[in-house]
Amino acid sequence: MSEIIKLIDMNTVYLGIGLIIFMIVNITLGSVDAVLANIFDKVKFKQGIIKAIVVLICFILIYIAGMINADVIIINVNGEEVSILTAIYFVILSGLIWYVKEVLTKLAALVKAQIVIEEKK
Repeated sequence: MSEIIKLIDMNTVYLGIGLIIFMIVNITLGSVDAVLANIFDKVKFKQGIIKAIVVLICFILIYIAGMINADVIIINVNGEEVSILTAIYFVILSGLIWYVKEVLTKLAALVKAQIVIEEKK
């Protein structure tokens, strides 16, 4: 068990946790924006939740597979060898970068938005 724990790259784990947090924030901001605009769609909300769960499960599974096969080389570029775990790290990093961009865009739009609340008569 201690050998498995030694194999865990905490930087990749932290990156994955960051990705999960940004996915949750992205869904939250999108939902709040939709509610404020009176266009909230339960189906789209469920699709976002399902997508986040599937991505989370897939990242966990590929990380475990990468740990099991940590010594396998994926590609050699100019003498630089990239392992499965390094490739997985870059995939998670690219996902995080995309979600950070999405969250910042939605957050900026929400900050700039004017909220109109109408009373029902």
